[in-house]
Amino acid sequence: MAKYGIGIYGAGWVAGAHINAYKHDPRAEVVAIGSRKEASARRLARESNCPDASIHTSLDDLLANPKVDVLSICTPNDLHSHDTIKAAQAGKHILIEKPAAMNVQELRASRDAVRKAKVKTVVSFVLRWNPLFDIIKRQIAAGAVGRIFYAEVDYWHELSDWYGGFSWLKTKKQGGSAFVGAGCHAVDALRYFKQQDIVEVTAYAVEGTGLYEYPGTSVMICKFADGTIGKASSSFDIQSTYQFNIDLLGDKGTIRDNRIFTHQMPGQTEYAQIPTVMPNSGDVAHHPFNGEMSHLLDCIAKNEESHVNLEDAINTHEACFAADISAAEGRPVKLPLLSS
Repeated sequence: MAKYGIGIYGAGWVAGAHINAYKHDPRAEVVAIGSRKEASARRLARESNCPDASIHTSLDDLLANPKVDVLSICTPNDLHSHDTIKAAQAGKHILIEKPAAMNVQELRASRDAVRKAKVKTVVSFVLRWNPLFDIIKRQIAAGAVGRIFYAEVDYWHELSDWYGGFSWLKTKKQGGSAFVGAGCHAVDALRYFKQQDIVEVTAYAVEGTGLYEYPGTSVMICKFADGTIGKASSSFDIQSTYQFNIDLLGDKGTIRDNRIFTHQMPGQTEYAQIPTVMPNSGDVAHHPFNGEMSHLLDCIAKNEESHVNLEDAINTHEACFAADISAAEGRPVKLPLLSS
């Protein structure tokens, strides 16, 4: 069995979840931990019980470590593209925390670097490994809802000073927008369930709590490549517990979160509810990173591309950027934004 040396760069909340997930796969060994602050890297190594991991205060030094085969990028949002390019140039496979880039220019540069290096990537839309997502995908594949003509997903997560990354997330430079900062999970889910790229976006944004340098709540209406439509919303302003709402309307049935109404059950008079683990928490400890990290190692071992590699994630990011453009300029925006 091949073993892979894992490097972690960034020592925030999500980095510990990455390490714990790698530890569940016998092929992985965390060999290096890096942060701009040495004390942060050492704290993460201690708390994650990685006493043998080398400690680095620069990404270049970490990438120069010959034991590192895979890099997990856990830095603030505005560094993800820079770190991805560096890792690709060093020939490392990459787990990229979302968002992979903050704008079209960064997205293009990351894509080009990964293409040139031919390394494997996974962009961390980790909910693709949530059990409810698995159930929904299986129901769609089994024809339970038929052709989906309308899809809707919402990311509603009250984010304020309780969150350790709030000081940078609230800024336009590092947070970006309600969609770029985290609502991209909802946009990715739309594409994942529809298995279609988004080709046009119209969006509106509003300031709710006023805690951000950008509107904290945004909604987009989008058109898919097959002509069907979708809606996604993202709100950091909501005064409520975390909500991730999923509605899929098909010509033979409907899915609403973990409830299904389908032509395959004649005589059904109410939604059937499927008990499962829901995507109902913003706590990274709740996120299914184990499946995501093992998936990346599978792709490396089999020399296969991931269903959520950087190339796939381009359309999700473009839709988020397009939503911000549409809301600011009051017009629909067509995709793609990047040239091939």
